[in-house]
Amino acid sequence: MKKRLMKKEGWAVAQYTVLSTSPTFTKYSPQAAGILEKKGCRLVMIPPNGLREREDFKAVLAEAHVWVVGINKVYAEDLEAAPNLKLIIKHGTGVDSIDLKAAAARGITVANAPGTNANSVADLAFGFMLSLARQIVSADKRTRDGFWGTVMGKDVYGKTLGVLGLGQIGKGVIRRASGFDMNIFGYDLVHDSQFEKEYRVRAATLEEIMSEADYISVHLPLLESTKNIIDRSLLEKMRPTAFLINTSRGGVVDETALYDLLKEKRIAGAALDVFATEPPRQSPFFELDNVIVAPHMGAYTEGAMGAVSEIVAESIVRVLAGKEPLSVIKTN
Repeated sequence: MKKRLMKKEGWAVAQYTVLSTSPTFTKYSPQAAGILEKKGCRLVMIPPNGLREREDFKAVLAEAHVWVVGINKVYAEDLEAAPNLKLIIKHGTGVDSIDLKAAAARGITVANAPGTNANSVADLAFGFMLSLARQIVSADKRTRDGFWGTVMGKDVYGKTLGVLGLGQIGKGVIRRASGFDMNIFGYDLVHDSQFEKEYRVRAATLEEIMSEADYISVHLPLLESTKNIIDRSLLEKMRPTAFLINTSRGGVVDETALYDLLKEKRIAGAALDVFATEPPRQSPFFELDNVIVAPHMGAYTEGAMGAVSEIVAESIVRVLAGKEPLSVIKTN
């Protein structure tokens, strides 16, 4: 093995090779590393940047039994070069970067670790809401530049919040909003009536939420059915004083339409932790002063990353023992 590969030291004699292109896998959880060590796994860490140009990536992929995936994509051609691969597991939740059909065709199990970062993403979404309302980011910059005067914000307490997607993250945002006595609308294809009753969530259509909410927080998965589901016609229903927050996937929102409405000040502002193409490089959103942007950081807290790593490690040893992972993705 080439010396530039970064390997964990002190492993037992390896029975299996676990390739990780997620730089945070095991970083915040010694327990996760210990779980793999007891199973006799050799962990090989390769940074995701430019990994397909690295000879060592191809060499490890050829002998890997498990691939822990971070933000990088997994293509069909990668799987053709991995004859021993039993499991691809996302170090997080979203698996839209993995070619699920190609994995299914080769009999490779695909899994993830849902729910472990729900609180961290919900925290960020609510933080974005407060930052937009009170112009915290721009106020910081202006103060550093010498400004000292009135920065007029908008209220959050008692306002109307629309949550698109009532999974664990969406529910987390709603729990936080309840402390602000917000009027809450929720959209999802599946409803948890007990939760909605407890937190006084009114089930609503996308059209109702987009036209009535002061703040709209998006928590929808990226599927063929949800690609650009928040389209121009829906965005145009938003109030000129309303804000959109997206911490899910960039592809669920029509970015061209959103940019047009923000530039024309037809909606008050937006906060984007995700983009249709990542990294966004020279995104037109960077030119707008009514947008907060972030580098897809919602899941990244030390606590969340530690919990994700432990779930991933447990799933790995289960699959290597001939069992199903804790959260399997159906690929057919």
